[in-house]
Amino acid sequence: MNNIEPIYDILERITTLYRNEVRLIGIEHGLHPVHLEVIYFLSRCNKYSDTPAAVTEFLGITKGTTSQSISLLETKGYIYKKKDPIDRRVSHLVLTPQGQAIAKKAIPPQSFKQGLESLGDESAQLKTQLEALLKNIQYSNESASFGLCKTCKFHTPMSDEHFYCALTKETLVKDFGELICREHTESK
Repeated sequence: MNNIEPIYDILERITTLYRNEVRLIGIEHGLHPVHLEVIYFLSRCNKYSDTPAAVTEFLGITKGTTSQSISLLETKGYIYKKKDPIDRRVSHLVLTPQGQAIAKKAIPPQSFKQGLESLGDESAQLKTQLEALLKNIQYSNESASFGLCKTCKFHTPMSDEHFYCALTKETLVKDFGELICREHTESK
């Protein structure tokens, strides 16, 4: 029996509910859903991924939409640009305290938090299955994984406090490993 259509229907309904709730949250702050997606991504990404190019790639939007979104978020005081100290051509996008507050309060929406918490121990199994689905879709689309740093093949634990990134040749603090990385390469 083909289970694709019922699973797709469930995922479609979940994403519709999610989009509707995000839209309503955005209205409260004078933002569109894409603006909240930018804020949330910036709240979860590392220093290699907080650029306009990474936002464009992660969200799958045009450079124009990214540029307009960044301008609006800057105007509203949710983000600011910071020049890279090594490569002055690169701008990093940094959340202000107001931007951090929206990310923490609004995304994921409260109903999703409650729904996932109500699953209890089943949430671990769901997470594993959704990760597998995500990897398969990313592979099919040939899209970057944007995974957590700690799951990358270049991540090498050094101590309880630090790890080494073999790609960037940097020693980083452990918390950095919990962030989304544009350079992420799935460990085999």
